[in-house]
Amino acid sequence: MNSAIEQVRLRKARYCRSLDTKQWEAFAALFVAEAKATVFDPEGGLIAEFQTAGAFVNAARQFLEGARSIHQVHNDELELVSESEINAIWSMEDYIVFPLAPKDAPISVHGYGHYHERWVLKDGAWLISNLELRRTVLEVTPQS
Repeated sequence: MNSAIEQVRLRKARYCRSLDTKQWEAFAALFVAEAKATVFDPEGGLIAEFQTAGAFVNAARQFLEGARSIHQVHNDELELVSESEINAIWSMEDYIVFPLAPKDAPISVHGYGHYHERWVLKDGAWLISNLELRRTVLEVTPQS
């Protein structure tokens, strides 16, 4: 197997673990500074858009503050475009619980979809330069 492909797989696993364990420096280190990130709902509507890695990481940190989460990726489709670029699609599932949610906020979110990403080799490390999360299912559990 191509070592570049294996390195991207390892780094995507680190993406999920860093996000769930709130290791924000490690999470931020997986992106180029000018990385773009976009999130779509199941109908294709825009949920959020970020023009830099810092903005995306800060939004993730705020959203997951006080929450417990699990992010999993499966069924990777990785294409080596060049020696310094890989296109990736990952099936994903996430489950986020908000134990301290205020009365008007959901107590959990459970979603499925696909990450569409471009990874680039920069200074010897594979980094995300573009990320789109296209949801296919998004279940929001309101307070009862």
